[in-house]
Amino acid sequence: MIGDYNWGLKTKGNLNWLAKIYFTYQAISARRNSKKIKNTTFSNNEKDFNIPDSVLINQTIEFLKDTHQEFLINHCYRTYLFGNVIGQNEAIKFDKELFTIAALMHDVGFTTNHQFKHTNCNCFAIEGAIETGLFLEKQNIEKDKIKIVQDAISLHLNIKIPIDLPEAYLLNKGAAVDVIGQNLGKFNPHFLHETLEKYPRLNFKTALQELMQHQCAVRPKSRISFLYQNGFSALIKKSAFKE
Repeated sequence: MIGDYNWGLKTKGNLNWLAKIYFTYQAISARRNSKKIKNTTFSNNEKDFNIPDSVLINQTIEFLKDTHQEFLINHCYRTYLFGNVIGQNEAIKFDKELFTIAALMHDVGFTTNHQFKHTNCNCFAIEGAIETGLFLEKQNIEKDKIKIVQDAISLHLNIKIPIDLPEAYLLNKGAAVDVIGQNLGKFNPHFLHETLEKYPRLNFKTALQELMQHQCAVRPKSRISFLYQNGFSALIKKSAFKE
């Protein structure tokens, strides 16, 4: 599949003309489908604010603290919270531990010590998947579980992801809420207030734009460069979040 981990290894994350057509079609399809979706409100409970507790998740959190800037850490936590609520409300069966790890690690390819490391990789999401795989291997995690996390991270830049890849689907949906405000109006105000109180945005829009611009300059053939130059930047600026 275009955008998954194997695709990234084969193509180095570079988009050819066929992949660009694929992404353009996804964008058009997403716009059409968004008009058909009913404006229902997600229900929430106090458990939706909790990060699952396991040895692996705690190890991941320590890695996150050691490698990510605070604005990026908060984005990863918010991505988890938004994706988790969507998963609960859409009654999606997913591995909560693997989804949590994918959400917390999905932007590791943006961090100072984990970007531009791999000469055979021209995509921050694929590079993040590689680095996450190396981290999880050190924790002696099974290969099939590592593959699920790597695919979720690799795919999260795609515009549309099939629901039968639940961890990838929810990572994409959760990140889209936080980055461009997609479906933001479906979350109740109390949940949003509590989320932003616990994990403030810290000028997230501007900081993210700077990271993306750097990626576009270094990796002009990547997905983020294609998306950024074809409307993604404007969507970030126009999102309902103030910062």
